[in-house]
Amino acid sequence: MIAKKSGGATRRMFLRGLGGAVLAIPFLESLVSKKESAAAPSGAPRRFIAFATGHGGVRSTNMFPAQATLTQSMGYAGYTVRRGALTLDVQNGVASLSPVLRGDSTVFTQSLASKMNVLRGLDVAKYIAHNEGSHLGNVTSNDPSGTPLLRPTIDQVLAYSTSFYPTAPKVRSMNLAATGSISVGHENPSDPSSPLQSMPSSHSVFDLFNAVYTPPDPNEVKRPPVVDSVLADYKRVRDGARISKADRDRLESHISRLEDLEASLNAVQSCGTVIGPTEDPTGPWVGDYFTNPDTQAKYLNAYADVMAIALSCDTCRLGTISSDILMDYTGADYHQDVAHRADQSTPQDPLPNVNAQDHIRDGSQRYFERVFLRFIAKLDAIDDGNGATLLDSSLVTWTQESAIRTHDNIDWPVVMAGAATGSLRTGSFCDYRNLSAAKIYEGSNDETHPGLMLMQYHGTLLQALGIDPSAYEESEYGGYGPMIDESADSWFPHGLWSETVKHAAHEYLPFLQA
Repeated sequence: MIAKKSGGATRRMFLRGLGGAVLAIPFLESLVSKKESAAAPSGAPRRFIAFATGHGGVRSTNMFPAQATLTQSMGYAGYTVRRGALTLDVQNGVASLSPVLRGDSTVFTQSLASKMNVLRGLDVAKYIAHNEGSHLGNVTSNDPSGTPLLRPTIDQVLAYSTSFYPTAPKVRSMNLAATGSISVGHENPSDPSSPLQSMPSSHSVFDLFNAVYTPPDPNEVKRPPVVDSVLADYKRVRDGARISKADRDRLESHISRLEDLEASLNAVQSCGTVIGPTEDPTGPWVGDYFTNPDTQAKYLNAYADVMAIALSCDTCRLGTISSDILMDYTGADYHQDVAHRADQSTPQDPLPNVNAQDHIRDGSQRYFERVFLRFIAKLDAIDDGNGATLLDSSLVTWTQESAIRTHDNIDWPVVMAGAATGSLRTGSFCDYRNLSAAKIYEGSNDETHPGLMLMQYHGTLLQALGIDPSAYEESEYGGYGPMIDESADSWFPHGLWSETVKHAAHEYLPFLQA
């Protein structure tokens, strides 16, 4: 029996109270492992859920806490980085860290804020325009159409890591792509040289729920593994002289997946009877989805609720949810009319009544409160069976496709929650920009400065979730993925990011290591 958290709910109470839908589980595949950390994560299991929204372009004064919050500093990578405590301003029932990071004070409590981190000053030193890779480490150049998938995303590195999953789970990871999938993995999860592909998205909350949860059956009889019955035929065909390399690779991939499926059938489920979703909500491209925030929130939260069930039952510890912010723009083209005009402070021709930044600010605030905040508050109300909450043993992130300026990944915002079973220090607003360096966007309405590299952020996430850097680092600089250098790109001035900054990518981001 799981103890009840003071002022909260037991896991069973939480599960029975869920009326939402599910996050469909794509069978994920990704394995980048060269070497795994020798030691599995200590204590309770660690969990990772990544929320991602398209576009971005939220002005820094709308997105981040006030600069006056930053009361501490330290020397790092050749300059000064700063930190301050996340302290809510509560007025008229609304708790706020910034115009975007605010919500109902009965939900957004100081206790919950103390389990969050807000980061600014993370950069990709190259123009990458619209992309789906910056969220989880598959950083590519320019728009995703026609550009290669360079590496698995970190969720898929985790999905097949024996450090993260010491034994095979019922489901390795979950992926909802309301717009584009942010998850990339190998075609054959046991072969890191096999082709990469975008992970398929869930399309039914019922299917996802059925994948992550099985009603208890006291009369269940274990059957011999199916793979055993085909092993002789598999070896005969694989070793035959007539089979082509392409067919052999396809066969190896099939057997690998079959073996993983067999292992998942024997995975332990740590919860009893659960009430599942009652409806499959309207999704993208149907009805008023792209203009009605209520429709969008209902759809995303239905899947998030089933993800929470999976975390609580420990049948899956990984999930991604990608979508747009909660939009209410009813014009002809949000992309051109709003997203591409994010830097505008006032309405301008040819759309004199559209204030793009206000639309982006308000849609982002709705997303924070009604999707991200709702989810982390739900996890924080559930005992994880180890004397902490599901949020305490999780790492939940919200990132945006672009940073403070649409198309660019300079001064990229990150909102985090959870300590990943004590791996992370929480409660901080961290500003990693080098304020003594050259200004970027000088003279515009949102000037900024270069900071630390985005690869360091992705490496920090992997380390916090129990993966040793030796299992994922590709270059002398460290971090996840190769160091992208701006020297071949004319978009930014050369030399904004020093060698010292680049080499710091091997380390935890400042202020975050517990």
